[in-house]
Amino acid sequence: MRPTSESVSNETEAAAWLDNISFCSGFCEWIDEELIDSLPADSQPPVESTRASEAVSAQPCAEKSPTEIPPRGNRRSRIHAFFKRAWKAVKKPFLRCRRTRVESVPGPSELQNVPDTEPTSAPDLPDWRPTTKSLHKLYTLQDLIGTGSYGKVFKAVRKSDGREVAIKRTQKWSNYCSLQIPGCSRCLATEVGLMLMLRRPPVCPYIIEMYEWFDQPLVFSLVLEFPQPCVSLREFITDSSGLSEAVARGFMRQLVLAVQHCINHGVFHNDVHADNVLVNTDTLELKLIDFGSGHLLDSAGYDSLKYIGAFLFCPPEVFSKPKYYAVPTNVWALGVTLFMMVNTKLPFCNVKQILDACPYTWKADVSSACSDLIYQCLERRPAKRPTLEQILQHQWFESQL
Repeated sequence: MRPTSESVSNETEAAAWLDNISFCSGFCEWIDEELIDSLPADSQPPVESTRASEAVSAQPCAEKSPTEIPPRGNRRSRIHAFFKRAWKAVKKPFLRCRRTRVESVPGPSELQNVPDTEPTSAPDLPDWRPTTKSLHKLYTLQDLIGTGSYGKVFKAVRKSDGREVAIKRTQKWSNYCSLQIPGCSRCLATEVGLMLMLRRPPVCPYIIEMYEWFDQPLVFSLVLEFPQPCVSLREFITDSSGLSEAVARGFMRQLVLAVQHCINHGVFHNDVHADNVLVNTDTLELKLIDFGSGHLLDSAGYDSLKYIGAFLFCPPEVFSKPKYYAVPTNVWALGVTLFMMVNTKLPFCNVKQILDACPYTWKADVSSACSDLIYQCLERRPAKRPTLEQILQHQWFESQL
């Protein structure tokens, strides 16, 4: 038994060495990924964003002199080649050791992808880990959809099946928001963690889907569903010069179901507004997007001083109380959004109007049932606002206009 013990010990040490030097491989992949960002502006022409909440107009890049580009590329190439050689040289003996282990053990081992046939004590969220393969080997990046303080969003094509996706790349700043979700052994970027929670079945068709994510040395990359053709809800309202109540009713129902699904999965979106909703212009199906401002659901509430959502959609208690709460905040934002759908404009222009019970200006054809639901959602007292279930039971949803 002693040789077996020594073999296991040696293999454990080998695995530890592999973990310690894996940064070299990650660094090489990062160099490859960073080359995407260094492409000239004319090779990635920015186009109008279909993910309006996640992007602002791309800022023009300063034109580089032709004499500046080759040294930068050569320097990166030399660094890349050095780490490639170092990585191959260092990992070779350990890979030989690992192969010996697999061949010496008869039958399936934990190193092989053999499904378990018996119950295990696996964590609640076994698929939280990032994809380990290089992003650029799995996807072909195309147009730059948009850019903002969070990073960049690219249109891309998945090489395996040709599916078009959106890839959101977020910089890892020292103060980026993170959280630890149930069933996960480490802290994750907020948007990654919340979208992983929303992937747990049953899923909701009215929430944007995250297919996978990549954890690179300097950035997180989220591979997201890319519905087409689509525009933001704000753009759709503007282009349509306001919505009929029949269309608004369908949109409102989808939004309420999306927010309700988030709550049921322990997620508080915290930034529901017309720019964070995509509309498929063919099917009129909505997708709630951008969970970067979200939180885990907390019955104790949230610090009003740390609110980072769109202020014209936030409730008065954010400005007047020390804490605000998930469901009443969502209901208020839904009320503002519904008002915008049927009136083509926001009910408030500033914080003072949000805090004051100012009268609203209605279009002449808004029904009494619709205005009643909006009034209930925009109740200044959070405890008096309807629940999400009560919204769906309102008489307006039974109307046939």
